[in-house]
Amino acid sequence: MATAFAPTIYDEFYVSGGWRYSTVREWLWHRKNLVKRFDLPRGLRMLEVACGIGFHTNLFCRMGFDCVGLDINASGIEYAKKKYPKRTYVHADATTDLPFDESSFDIIITRGCSLYHYDLAGETAVGLTRNLMRYLKPGGRFILIIATDCSGRRPSDNIWQNTLTDYRNHFERFDPDCTVDWYCGLSISSAQKKQ
Repeated sequence: MATAFAPTIYDEFYVSGGWRYSTVREWLWHRKNLVKRFDLPRGLRMLEVACGIGFHTNLFCRMGFDCVGLDINASGIEYAKKKYPKRTYVHADATTDLPFDESSFDIIITRGCSLYHYDLAGETAVGLTRNLMRYLKPGGRFILIIATDCSGRRPSDNIWQNTLTDYRNHFERFDPDCTVDWYCGLSISSAQKKQ
């Protein structure tokens, strides 16, 4: 089985600026595939889990959301705080108690969180989602965006290519009416916290 994420893997990568995104492309993609798709009004309180160097947290704030970025990697959070000083970033492990009141976010979003690249039925991924759902308001939405070719391949030396059924089975335990779609190599899954 593939080994789980180790925070030190990204240290040097984040210090050098991490991924290079096009602000315009990312704005348009997220506007179409998140904001419009889920009818998300401006002003919602959002938590971005596994925010890395904070690019998308900043983008969500610019789109009108009250977004907080969270990551286990101290280098990424340090970079984010320097690059986007007007935004809020928190260094924490999302599998443990977080420094927020429960039921305090309208949206929890994670883009490419390493823990969702492996065994979605295992306690690590289930426990992570269960923990994050504590911080979601009743009626709030949990959104996962993650790259997969949907083949179901599970190489021992690389990330797993989970199927849409794997993601659906994972989220149905939290919301039987969850949505799971595939768009240009990305699984977009959404579950709502019941009232």
